[in-house]
Amino acid sequence: MSAAVPAAPSAPAVSLSASFVLKTVDAQGTDTVSGAVTFIPGGEVCVAVKTPTVQEMHLSPRELVIYYPERDLAFVGRFEPSHPPPMLDALAAGIVDPGSTLPSESKLLERRRENGNLVTRWRVIASGTETGEMRTVESRGGAISIELSEKSGKPQRRFTFGDRIRVGTHSVPRTIVADYFAAGGVQNREEQWSLTNVIAPDPRHPAPIGCARLRPETKIQTLQW
Repeated sequence: MSAAVPAAPSAPAVSLSASFVLKTVDAQGTDTVSGAVTFIPGGEVCVAVKTPTVQEMHLSPRELVIYYPERDLAFVGRFEPSHPPPMLDALAAGIVDPGSTLPSESKLLERRRENGNLVTRWRVIASGTETGEMRTVESRGGAISIELSEKSGKPQRRFTFGDRIRVGTHSVPRTIVADYFAAGGVQNREEQWSLTNVIAPDPRHPAPIGCARLRPETKIQTLQW
């Protein structure tokens, strides 16, 4: 991930679960996976991929575990909370307040109404250095689009959100298109998310899916960022 834009949004502190289909399009072709995702208060996410290959993923504020139960093999990566891996950032971006994902030094440049929606533009500043801008368009229901750009103005990430469903106090998009760009603004990947069966799980019971519970004999390999 380029240092020219703010880090990917971390896991939101919400409680919800959903079934998902994710289609990824890049230079290698099109890949489609399906499964279920659960957000757990405290910044954790559990993912159970059902097709095409069974795998489980557990993302916490400091660690990512990807587990293949059929092979009893796990990949484990550790990171600083301020630099989470760029996974599930499209989902997180659709749930949290866009401004909350920015470094505290960032400055609001513009805030106006356009066609009934709120348009905001932020200058992203990290450790005293201007790194780019973020532009958001929001309706009363939540974010419609978020675009992160380099200081040069070239796009880096763009999220577009479809219709939403209310889950408790949170508004969750049921469709998301996430476009990712290489240096110079050349698009290199697109993700298309579709969510169904979005619910707030029973807080009295732990997430029953995809939490990558490893056994003592599980083979573990280290992930490097």
